[in-house]
Amino acid sequence: MTSEKIFSTAKKNIKRNKWLSLSTIFVSTIVIAISSFFISMAIIAQRGVTYYEQKAQVIIFFKRDAKEADILTLRDKLFDPELIEDIKYVSQEDALLIYQDDFADNPDLISTVTADSLPPSLEIRAKSIDSLIQIIENINIEKETNAYIDEVMYFKDVVDNLKTLSRIIAVGSIVLISTLLLITIFLIRITIGFNINAHQDEIQIMHLVGSTDKFIKLPFILEGFFYGLVGGFLGATLLLVPWYITVYYTQNTDFSFWINQLLTDFNLGFLGSLNITFILIYYIVHLLFGGLLGVVSSFSAVKRYLE
Repeated sequence: MTSEKIFSTAKKNIKRNKWLSLSTIFVSTIVIAISSFFISMAIIAQRGVTYYEQKAQVIIFFKRDAKEADILTLRDKLFDPELIEDIKYVSQEDALLIYQDDFADNPDLISTVTADSLPPSLEIRAKSIDSLIQIIENINIEKETNAYIDEVMYFKDVVDNLKTLSRIIAVGSIVLISTLLLITIFLIRITIGFNINAHQDEIQIMHLVGSTDKFIKLPFILEGFFYGLVGGFLGATLLLVPWYITVYYTQNTDFSFWINQLLTDFNLGFLGSLNITFILIYYIVHLLFGGLLGVVSSFSAVKRYLE
């Protein structure tokens, strides 16, 4: 009976101030959606940094008539265990297999390329980004005297730019999310405080007849939990629905191919199609976060206005 009374009181509080309740839910939804978006961007940026750090940061392309023995000799000469994590020889046949795998969804491109048309290469992965400077210097020295070296590609700028972007997103997210969360907490506190003030006479009577503090406080905490819970659900929906609509209507397009390749590279391939497990986890996380935000906010209001 006590539980029914607590839920009934919370329900009445929410209905009594409909516009204030709707405003609180709206703000909670927007804050959680924006927070989730920036956290997602930060995760994707970090995945991008990790991916490119694990890939070859320097690729030396050789002329197609370069002999394998000469390339392997250069590989052994360049290898420095203090600077280089891995140095891999990619033959023309290996390059063709990689090309066919990358463009498996486009048979027209595959049919026009043969192993002879692709250059052999050395792919170098440094122990750290700082080590790349010395590695690049060593390669440039070799390039001056080695006629078989055709082109050298550096990916240091890509990794550095991604790291910078990742830091900007991370710092920006912390500042923005913290500000928005404070606004939400403040708004929920105002809403709960308004309801507490509107029920002052009832609360005093409940105290006089011996109602416990827990019984008096719980409806208001439950009210805040409801605001956060609904905000979490709507916030998750606000992000997921547009994303999956975009995925559905861009199927078999160049954009779809590019985004799926990117997601696969970043180990986020499950985002490229409807994944029930991911959706359930996504909603659960948002509901828990929203509910916790609502409870913290309402608890703060209860402590402020009731004690």
